[in-house]
Amino acid sequence: QAVQRQLEELEERQRTLEIFGVELERELRGEADSGIKDENQMLHEWFELVMEKNKLMRYESELLIIAQELELEDHQSRLEQKLREKMAIDGKSKGTVCSSPQGQTVP
Repeated sequence: QAVQRQLEELEERQRTLEIFGVELERELRGEADSGIKDENQMLHEWFELVMEKNKLMRYESELLIIAQELELEDHQSRLEQKLREKMAIDGKSKGTVCSSPQGQTVP
């Protein structure tokens, strides 16, 4: 749940960066009014934006790995529980004594 919430927050942050990036790209191309920003300042912002986006993508990959780890741990736990149940059933059935002429335990 915590990982899912972090992924949602990350997605929102990525959308915000995308919107900002589109606007900055328009300014760099001269399609939008850049106001008092000069090209060097806009390029600096653009590279900062790209670095932030790359950082968020790495973080997203880490979160997805953590989510997969948790899912696998849960699956392993369920499989171990099933195995214990099967072993308990098999153990009970193997331990029953049948009244055979020799008085042996029947497997």
